[in-house]
Amino acid sequence: ARAAEDMRIPAYDEDRGRGLLRHAVVRMGYATDECLLTVVTNGKGIAHEREFVQRVRARAPFVTAMAQNVNQRRTNAILGHESRPLFGGGKMVDELLGCEFEIGPTSFYQTNPAQTEVLYSLAIEGAGLEGGMRVLDAYCGIGTISLVMARRAGKVIGAEIVPSAVTDAKANAARMGDAVAAKSRFFCADAGQAAARLAAEGLRPDVIMLDPPRKGCDEATLSAVVQMSPRRVVYVSCNPSTAARDAAWLEAHGYHAEKVQPVDLFPRTRHCEVVSCYTKTM
Repeated sequence: ARAAEDMRIPAYDEDRGRGLLRHAVVRMGYATDECLLTVVTNGKGIAHEREFVQRVRARAPFVTAMAQNVNQRRTNAILGHESRPLFGGGKMVDELLGCEFEIGPTSFYQTNPAQTEVLYSLAIEGAGLEGGMRVLDAYCGIGTISLVMARRAGKVIGAEIVPSAVTDAKANAARMGDAVAAKSRFFCADAGQAAARLAAEGLRPDVIMLDPPRKGCDEATLSAVVQMSPRRVVYVSCNPSTAARDAAWLEAHGYHAEKVQPVDLFPRTRHCEVVSCYTKTM
């Protein structure tokens, strides 16, 4: 804010839809000293951009990368769909469960990495992975759960609707070396469409990982899951009510919940994550 004030770069006025600087989003590495600063702007150009970046770096030397995100919509959503690097590649790296992940301005990454490790450990434990097993991660994001599982599984397929996240997932697989990259496949598709397509191809995964948004899974996704007939389904949810709804559907279609474990990622709030582990009964 001080750097912008010094250069007379106007702040965004929500009521009038004018001004340039809307938000500054800071992401800090949990296991690294890296820091990504994303400047959200109401327009693509930043006047005297190089000087602006230099002033920010002088005031905040702990920032290791900086990006611009463009959001010109009249909305309360913070981030837009278009981003570009300003320095440091516009991305940061963090580590979860011994795996490094490259994180960009729009990458989904849990805000409480310490508890995320607990959450993912429970999910991987519930998958009961053994060598040679095939895994489908239907909401893979940047590949965080997929690639941790790939170290134990024989093959991991990740589907994600956000193109930039798929690009990041592929890059993160490459970061982990040839052995993991060779066992990993990521493609861009809606979870329901991806599951239906893979079911039509005759894919028979041993484990399906579901980590949907708050609205949960639609019936098309759950139907395709049942059609692929995995031995286990692991469901990670940020909304217990939709998780309960989808649990009832899975129970009615041949899967039994053998374990349900809440995990508190958001202390002092009413929100929590839930890991549910299902086994095939029919």
